[in-house]
Amino acid sequence: MRDVVGASLSVLCMIHCFLPIVLVAAGASFGLHHVEETMHHDWLHIALLTPIVLLLAFSLPKAYNDHGNLKPTVLAILGVVLLVIAVVLGGVIETPVTIIGSAFVISAHLLNRRSLKNITSLIAA
Repeated sequence: MRDVVGASLSVLCMIHCFLPIVLVAAGASFGLHHVEETMHHDWLHIALLTPIVLLLAFSLPKAYNDHGNLKPTVLAILGVVLLVIAVVLGGVIETPVTIIGSAFVISAHLLNRRSLKNITSLIAA
């Protein structure tokens, strides 16, 4: 369940990055430019990043002990590092780096979930 929540939070990060681009494009037509500006406050980045980091910190070490697959942990660490870099550097690089980092974190959760299911099916057999 933690992997589903973690992957979902990372999808929210991706949406958070894509939505301002859409709002800027549509902003002139619909008057939504001010909404885009409010979506990029630093507190919102921290609010999205904190649960992702905490969930990974609690779920991946236990899962690694259960299945022994290091790939989810490596993907998660790379993803979180990219997410932190995106928040710290900001600017033009923020959106693409956040999207790549989120993709790594989502992949880590999905691979972790698959590894846990494989070990569960081996134990049941």
